[in-house]
Amino acid sequence: MNWLYFIDTSRVLVFALVLTRVSGIVISAPVFGGGNIPLQIRALFSFALAILIMPSQWMLYMEEPTALVGFVVLIAAELLIGLTIGLGVNMFFTAMYMAGDMVGRLGGLTAAHLFDPVSGEESPVLGRFLQLLAITVFACIGGLRVLMAALLDTFETLPVGSGLVRVSVAESMITIVSVTFSLGFRVAAPATLAILISMIVIGVLGRTLPQLNLMAVGFGINTVIMFTILFLTVGTAMWCCQERFLFALDAIFAGFGAEIQPEWMD
Repeated sequence: MNWLYFIDTSRVLVFALVLTRVSGIVISAPVFGGGNIPLQIRALFSFALAILIMPSQWMLYMEEPTALVGFVVLIAAELLIGLTIGLGVNMFFTAMYMAGDMVGRLGGLTAAHLFDPVSGEESPVLGRFLQLLAITVFACIGGLRVLMAALLDTFETLPVGSGLVRVSVAESMITIVSVTFSLGFRVAAPATLAILISMIVIGVLGRTLPQLNLMAVGFGINTVIMFTILFLTVGTAMWCCQERFLFALDAIFAGFGAEIQPEWMD
C-alpha cells in the first residue's frame, strides 16, 4: 500500500471537481439527461468527458481544504454550475412543451394524456411531441457541439475550485425564462388564433341557426382545425425554435463569462 503515498491528491481533487461539473450537465441537459438513458451509461459518459477535459486542467494548482465543510462547498459549487447550465438549456425546450399543451387543451385534447416513462407522469401527447421534435432539431444542427464547446470555455472563465457562482447567472436564467414564454406563445399563436376564430364562428352560427346544432360537433371541428394548422405551421415553429437556439445558449453561458461563437453551429 506504499504506492498510495505517491498519488498526487491535488490532481485527484481537480478531477473530482471536473467530474462533478460535467455530471451536473449530463444529469440535467436534454439528450444527455433523459430518463430513458440508463444511469450506468450517463455515469460512464460523465467519466469519459471528465477524462477528456482533465488534460486542460492538469497544471491547475489548488489548495486542498483542511475541513470536510470545504470539500462540500467545492463540490456543491461545481454541481450547481453544471446543473444551472443543463437546466437552462432544458428550460428552453419547455417552450415547445408549453405550446403543445396549450394548443391541445384548446383543440379538445384535454383527455389525450399518456403515461410518459421518462418523467414517470402523464404528459400531453402534443406537447411531448413538439418538445422531442425541438430536441431533435437541436441535435441535428450541432447544438450539442456548441454546448460542449461552451462548457470547455467555462473552465477558463470560472476555474474549478473557485467555489463561486456569478450573480449574472441569475440574470441569465431570467432571460431564458423570458425567451421560453415568448417562444411558446409564438409557436402556439397560429393554432390558438384559428381555434378562437372557429369557436366564435360556431357560437354565432349556433345562436343564429339553433336547428343546425353546431355545438354538438364543435369540438370535433376545433380538433380538425388544430391538426390542420399545426401541420401547416410545424416547420415554421421549428424554424423559430432554431433561430433562438444560439441566443438561448449565449444567454446561459454569458452568466459564466463564456462566449458562443456562431461558427460553432456550422
